[in-house]
Amino acid sequence: MLDDIIAIFSILVSGWSVYNSFLAIYGFTWTPVKQKDYSGKSFSLLVPAKNEEKVLPRLLDRLVNQEYDKSKYEILVIEDGSTDKTYEVCKQYEEIYTQSFIKCIRLDRANVPNGKSRALNSALRLAKNEIIGIFDADTVPRLDVLNQASIWFDKEEVVAVQGKLIPINIKENIITRFASIEELFHEYSIAGRARLGLFVPLEGTCTFIRKETLEKIGGWNEFTLTEDLDLSISLISQGYQIKYDPTIIAWREVPSSLRWLIKQRLRWYRGHFEVSIKIPHGKRIDPRLIDGFLLIGTPLFMVLNLVNYSLVLIYSSSLFVLAAAFVSTASFISFISTISISRKHLIESYYSILSLIYMNFVVILNLTAIILEVMRTPRVWIKTERSGKITSEV
Repeated sequence: MLDDIIAIFSILVSGWSVYNSFLAIYGFTWTPVKQKDYSGKSFSLLVPAKNEEKVLPRLLDRLVNQEYDKSKYEILVIEDGSTDKTYEVCKQYEEIYTQSFIKCIRLDRANVPNGKSRALNSALRLAKNEIIGIFDADTVPRLDVLNQASIWFDKEEVVAVQGKLIPINIKENIITRFASIEELFHEYSIAGRARLGLFVPLEGTCTFIRKETLEKIGGWNEFTLTEDLDLSISLISQGYQIKYDPTIIAWREVPSSLRWLIKQRLRWYRGHFEVSIKIPHGKRIDPRLIDGFLLIGTPLFMVLNLVNYSLVLIYSSSLFVLAAAFVSTASFISFISTISISRKHLIESYYSILSLIYMNFVVILNLTAIILEVMRTPRVWIKTERSGKITSEV
């Protein structure tokens, strides 16, 4: 009986790994045609910012210089509890460009688990235009993101669009290389999902959503650790369409220290687990929600990887060969996809090999995140510290 359980779970998690690897490879090879509209929909661009003095100027420089009709968009920076000069930096831009184009909003302190959601909800009430764009302060969007995003909203069935995110500081140090490989694999798997018409999650930056739809569903959840995933599930479960466009490109920072990597990943993984157990199960089978569980339920599947270490217990069983074959195949395909992604983004090949060790570290963090959620420890949304360094061409 134990042999059967170990083998079944090992094959299950190996199948999940193969599935995601093929999605990443499929997304990696996707090169859609660019479409542009220089004066279409009107945008309100929201920038939640806390202690972002280092990085806010480079984002605002990109937003004010978008290749788009300046009368068709506004920029709202929501400063919340900063202890540096974030608000002063914003005010400098506001004075140059006027409040009708850039507006700085300072929030009073409040005790909510997710300060970013609170900031976005506050700005939503002030936003004047039909499409809401969200940009984290560490993001560096291309100058054509608005003219490419605008085209999508000519289709009434589309309520949200997610752009492609690329790490901006890949080669800063060993931590950023491993974090970048992990995030790029995730990004290309999303592209593969989008290409197949499966679940597309919003990623919290370089994201565009119809204001009318946001108001209808009540905005962002202020009591969850991953407001973007929570919003994605809300939209999909109500039948809305989210599109992913790999030609809408923005760069963002990955954590550059082990301490901040652990803090960010624990929040992400715990948020994934929290949202995965809330995915609605309706009478109608929606492939997007099934695929959504396979993505958002990553912490569960990552922890199940631990069962592979138990294969030694069934070494004498005939099931061992079958389970070991599945594990080996999954590892090989995952390695091939990782190598391909690393080469595309100029990450040294040996980091792809070492990433197999890094993934064990990720498994431990996922296990920790699940334990924190099961034990109901207080949820705290901790902002990741930014180094402000750029090591990629943007």
